[in-house]
Amino acid sequence: MTALRWAAALGNADWHLAAPLLAALATAWHTDISTVTGGMAAYSLGQGLALPVWGWLADRYGPGRSLRTGLLVAAAASVGSALCPGPGWWIALRTAAGAGFATVTPSVSLYYESLNPAQARQRAFATLTTVTAASAIASPVLADTVLRCGSWRPAFAVIAVLTALTVCRIRAATRPGPVPAERARTYEKPPDAPTGGFSVAYGTVLGLGAAEGAVMLGLPALLAPALATAGGQAWTSTVLVAYAVGVLGSTLVLRRHARVWGPARLLATGGATGAAGALLAALVPGTAVLMLCAVLLGTGWSYLHTTLQTWLPRLLPAPARARAASLFSASALLASSATVALTASLLQEGRHAAVFAGGGALCAALTCWTLYMARRWG
Repeated sequence: MTALRWAAALGNADWHLAAPLLAALATAWHTDISTVTGGMAAYSLGQGLALPVWGWLADRYGPGRSLRTGLLVAAAASVGSALCPGPGWWIALRTAAGAGFATVTPSVSLYYESLNPAQARQRAFATLTTVTAASAIASPVLADTVLRCGSWRPAFAVIAVLTALTVCRIRAATRPGPVPAERARTYEKPPDAPTGGFSVAYGTVLGLGAAEGAVMLGLPALLAPALATAGGQAWTSTVLVAYAVGVLGSTLVLRRHARVWGPARLLATGGATGAAGALLAALVPGTAVLMLCAVLLGTGWSYLHTTLQTWLPRLLPAPARARAASLFSASALLASSATVALTASLLQEGRHAAVFAGGGALCAALTCWTLYMARRWG
């Protein structure tokens, strides 16, 4: 379990590491920041496209082999990033790094599927979220440290070395044992699957992933641009830390709540907290309110996302659950990217209230949808 947490933390750290280094990268390569920022978009694209592939491989060959292979790809891409000679290579290598670290989501999900009861799975996901939030806070510290030493390159070398060491610690995962006869029929139509069979189940996974990504990933990504366009440029890094602190603090509480609360109560708490943060940012503009919004969105993410991680893959039978987890994450990533692209111009025009009010309404709708699904989960 420690190696799995390290893998998740390194993937999250690698994603957050690039942003504080953009200015140094642009200066080193004598280009503008928008060019090197393309590496961050390429990272998300590579991750989103690779997730379904790793999900299929994890279901077919086991999570251990899939995880080791993906982390080796990520380690090689991080070595290349540390030695990168220019922006063209940078974008290509960041795409490869995102594709490599994408293996973590379906592989970890399949490992955690062996945990019973559901409360144990959710506590494991909550611990994983705590670790990734801590890595998001640590990444700017690493970036600042290497920049003080005079070069950005050691930051990615550190990621590469730690990723390679993590591969060495991961043991091969065995395939799940044979399914008992009394449960064999669930391979045709699992009890939790929505009426209509697997096509509806897959559609539900993709739809919930897209809705969650638009709100719980898209809105936090808009906090820094919202501050910048409102004249709070000095606080753009702080608001991201505030979001990570919200995730970190709430997951510590969530581990206790997961022992006694059912999925409906956890989903309602997460959805209501996220909607409250978005609507507060829409109604009361200002730097302090956006900081509070960041904390509330981080709290909402912890409760909502870990509950969906725990229960949503069970809409499909065991041989397809890694694919369910990967499709859920892929749709969330793509939806969040689309949300940022579509609303960035609205923020530039000063229409903050419309953006966050729309996000709050979508979060409320997402909460209602998840509560409807929770009726199937008990």
